[in-house]
Amino acid sequence: MAEPVTFQALASSDYVLSTAENFVLYVLLEALAGGAGGAGGGERLPLNLGIVLDRSGSMYDERRLEFVIEAVKFLARNVAPEDQIAVIAFADKAQVIIRPEQIHDAAAVRRALEDIDLLEIGGGTQMALGMRAAIDEVKKNLAANRLNRVLVLTDGQTYEETACIELANQNRDQMSFSAMGVGVEFNEKLLMRIAQDSHGKYHFIGDPAEIPGIFEDEIQGLRAVSVRNGRIDVVLAQGVQVREAFRASPEIYALGAPLVGEDRKVAYEIGDLEAGVPGSVLLTLVLPPRRPGPVRIGQANLRYEVPGVGERGANADITVEYTLDRTLMSKRNGRVMNMVDQVSIAKLQARAEEELKSGNVDRATRLLSNAIQGSQRAGNVKATQALSGLMDEVKKTQTLGTRAAKTTLLQAQAVVRKTQMLDPEALKDLQKGE
Repeated sequence: MAEPVTFQALASSDYVLSTAENFVLYVLLEALAGGAGGAGGGERLPLNLGIVLDRSGSMYDERRLEFVIEAVKFLARNVAPEDQIAVIAFADKAQVIIRPEQIHDAAAVRRALEDIDLLEIGGGTQMALGMRAAIDEVKKNLAANRLNRVLVLTDGQTYEETACIELANQNRDQMSFSAMGVGVEFNEKLLMRIAQDSHGKYHFIGDPAEIPGIFEDEIQGLRAVSVRNGRIDVVLAQGVQVREAFRASPEIYALGAPLVGEDRKVAYEIGDLEAGVPGSVLLTLVLPPRRPGPVRIGQANLRYEVPGVGERGANADITVEYTLDRTLMSKRNGRVMNMVDQVSIAKLQARAEEELKSGNVDRATRLLSNAIQGSQRAGNVKATQALSGLMDEVKKTQTLGTRAAKTTLLQAQAVVRKTQMLDPEALKDLQKGE
């Protein structure tokens, strides 16, 4: 029987210079799941969702609430008989407007949406209250054989941001959280943090008309999940250290650089995997000098759950050959280096953003220029366009304080964070190395 997941550990180079004191090696740990219900795959999982909708006063701007209602109608039209979906509206208070047992009742859904304007829940933004109510609803149908997720949509800053982060972290073992920000007034760092910490997704919605499509993409992604709760454990050889770790796909963000303890083990959670979408971690390792010869510098172990089957695993050795031949150092794995480039671009964009917030416009533009050059070398047209737009806006306004500047920033973040997967033929060429 075919394995439900393929797992590989790819090094940026097969060779390490024996005399180098701190040789830097990139390692891409990549898991790729097959389709649910297919060969080797598990059952397709029913949904158990809590949808959290901001109904504060600003949601009436630009027809935002109108598009949200259309998105909920889409959900109601596309639920499977075994799906359980609750809808919660929040402002200063939170109220469940559609309970899981009502989502299959078209008339009940229609009445709830028609009456959303009449809710006496205030006009502010208390997102934590909405999240808490959604968590309670999801827990009523919580099960290992369901996809348990909370989806949060907001267009504004919220009170009690720490409470939102704590709720996501306290419940991350039972459910994931996806966060959707509309417009430019919301706190993107908060929504990113909620999604990243719980292995959900973060979406920037620049145009409210995109809301139904984003909801549709989110649901399609959930229905494509074929394995769950992925976790990569890496045992490193003596002397090998982790300088940096990044989630490399499907989105790019920092995982930190944990200290390697006496057991020489580091661990990274990669959450649920959609069929055909790689779940990857990119490590920057620092290697000590050694005598020439082949060396296993690490062992990677992937553990995951297949719905209806149980826990499974896969292993991959990380091996290199130490050598005194400097000419071998020019050989690089193109697949890994492409991912290194994408991560580097995301890092430059994030650093430019911090410089702008500190008022260092010249420094920020230099960083953005480097990021644009990197995206051009990588052939990443979308990132080049987004970063160039941000650069032009920053040069014009010298700040992130304007609506236009914030919009271009959020657009650049969304494009740069999303891993740009290469077409199959290009991937074959890169896999061969350069």
